Amino acid sequence: MANSNPPLSELTLLGHIYKVVSDAKAALAELPKASRWFHVFWLLGPLILLIERSPADAWLTICALSFAVRAIVKKDGRWLKVFWVRAVFAFWGVCLLSAALSDLPGYSLGEAFIWIRFPLFAMASCFWLATDKRLLYAMMGMTMLGMIIMTGILTAEVLIVGQQGGRLSWPYGDLVPGNYLAKAGLPAFCVLVALAVSGYRQVNAVAAIISFATIILSVITGERINFIIRACGGMLAGLLWRPKSSRYACLILVEVLAVVTVFVASPDIGNRFVDRFIKQLPSHNESPYFRVMNSGMVAFETAPVLGVGTANYRILCAELTRDHTDVDCHTHPHNYYIQLLAETGIIGLVFGCVMLGAIIWSCAQTSIKGRADVVMATAVIIPLGLFFPLQSTADFFGQWNNIFMWSAVALALSSGNLMAKKAQIC
Repeated sequence: MANSNPPLSELTLLGHIYKVVSDAKAALAELPKASRWFHVFWLLGPLILLIERSPADAWLTICALSFAVRAIVKKDGRWLKVFWVRAVFAFWGVCLLSAALSDLPGYSLGEAFIWIRFPLFAMASCFWLATDKRLLYAMMGMTMLGMIIMTGILTAEVLIVGQQGGRLSWPYGDLVPGNYLAKAGLPAFCVLVALAVSGYRQVNAVAAIISFATIILSVITGERINFIIRACGGMLAGLLWRPKSSRYACLILVEVLAVVTVFVASPDIGNRFVDRFIKQLPSHNESPYFRVMNSGMVAFETAPVLGVGTANYRILCAELTRDHTDVDCHTHPHNYYIQLLAETGIIGLVFGCVMLGAIIWSCAQTSIKGRADVVMATAVIIPLGLFFPLQSTADFFGQWNNIFMWSAVALALSSGNLMAKKAQIC
């Protein structure tokens, strides 16, 4: 940046947007033509995720496979020396072994084999697509844009048709829009909350309004765990980057009052988030979550070493639990760690925990060393929130969940590239 340009702390909101866009255009212009289009395609991801699962999966898979082919052609294996990458491949190997030795090896091997595309996308982002900090900031901006668009879509659904069965479903037709906000949008939301409670006057008012609007929509979607992930992630983000205590207290108070207002205005939402939530906690055998999680433990007991096979729980659950009364079968056991026990055994759980721990630690190092940058400072929140063990979860090997989850994890892991002294082009 030329010396005549104002420092970042003096830029207005429009000035920041203009800088991110102009820097991204400059970074793209420096790339070879073929690589430039791949990076543009990658930057469009948060908008493609708004369409439907098949286009979203195609976007993620193309980025992942292109990275793998590029690494082979260029004979670039440096990224394979990174510990979290090795931990991913070690866990994948256990999943493949578990699948091969299971009662349904054909199906299980297929599911285990294609799962690698999700963490491979994170590797593509971290070691190729987001190595230039200008493009990484642009991707964060696109993630914010996607989150704002989703908020607008859900607001339209509330005004036009309202909740259906206590949930929202636009634009997918499935009950997953809260997943987009809580997982794919989590990095952007954490940055917005951190900015909102900081002394950064040029942007904190707008950041507060956007984060406030999106958290209200998280409540109205009816997805309780996704709301908790965002609420807790936002509160932690507010503490990690230059918080002003008065602004932090004010923001928390306003958001709590807003949520209470929603509960009072719509008793059905309040009942779902309070009364039903407490009654369904997996602390007794009448809880539906206890029963489905218990079915995962029963499946684990039948094959404790390597489990019943990757993704086989949904097929084998009824047969494995037929002699038990305090269980229910679902497509997955509603907890990542119980699912790993059930489908990959104790060996898979150990390797899975090492993998997830390595990812969290990598992001934690970024947050510790990069406290001056809001994106780096909040990076650790993403894997910590998404992989926190004491929560009900979606399918660990499922398509939609992994698309949302790994797009966020990829951005968090890539934030470590901001510690580089210069923008890197590759």
